[in-house]
Amino acid sequence: MWSLLFIPLGAVVGALSGFFGIGGGVIIVPVLLFNGYSAAEAVATSLLFVVGTSLSGAKKHSSLGNVSWSTGLTVGLAGAVTAQLSSRVVLSISGTYDWLLNVFYLLILSYFAVTLLKKTSKPSKRKKSGFAASFFIGAIAGLLSALLGIGGWIVITFGWGLGFSTHRAVGTSLAAVLFISLGGLIGYLPSLSLDYVAPLALVTGAFVGAPLGASLTNRYRDHEISRRLAWLYLTVIASIVLDLGAAWWTPLSFVSLGVLFIFLVGITLDFSKHFTSPNHFPH
Repeated sequence: MWSLLFIPLGAVVGALSGFFGIGGGVIIVPVLLFNGYSAAEAVATSLLFVVGTSLSGAKKHSSLGNVSWSTGLTVGLAGAVTAQLSSRVVLSISGTYDWLLNVFYLLILSYFAVTLLKKTSKPSKRKKSGFAASFFIGAIAGLLSALLGIGGWIVITFGWGLGFSTHRAVGTSLAAVLFISLGGLIGYLPSLSLDYVAPLALVTGAFVGAPLGASLTNRYRDHEISRRLAWLYLTVIASIVLDLGAAWWTPLSFVSLGVLFIFLVGITLDFSKHFTSPNHFPH
């Protein structure tokens, strides 16, 4: 019964996925850890969810002309290979050093939040994309995807450096994340016995939310999407800090979850406002 509550959560996070070009694990993994999942179970369940969100979101973005499939395939296949390495790391620490996931999240998200805030305040010069750069980005994203259940935000953050607009970086990121998450999932499934009720509920919601989030990108300017993604990173950072503090004061874990909930409510209201707006911004 409680797993049914994951359907609306999956819809909201799916909308974030389609809008930002991320898989959604940055929200799902902390929620699953809060609900008693081990590190390996949380990451594997998140990757299964990400397969659904990226497939649905990439399909919609492709119809909007926002996907470079050649770049997405290069990034995705490189990530699918390196994801096998980090999945072994998580399986070895799961149940003993789960707190390390939060530390990794904190350090990496802090770096990318700062990178994004700099981008929103000062436009960066476009660079020409290339195979080597795409392969490198995919390799890093694959390592972190199977390690933390995320990776799409790495692809999109570096996507601007490949010469893409925000809209095209979002769509191409989702295409790449589809292959990366599949690779990471393959690394986990032989070693885990997952309860598929929760991830199926999440994916059910995601198939509704992801296309909607993808469609909403037409109602935002590039810098508006970037700014909201930065706020997502900052929200997750605050949530992680509170969650780490829960080791000394348990109620902070509920405050941590509350921070994520407030952001989800806020971004949902923001989406609703723009959904009813007549403005469209072609790209």
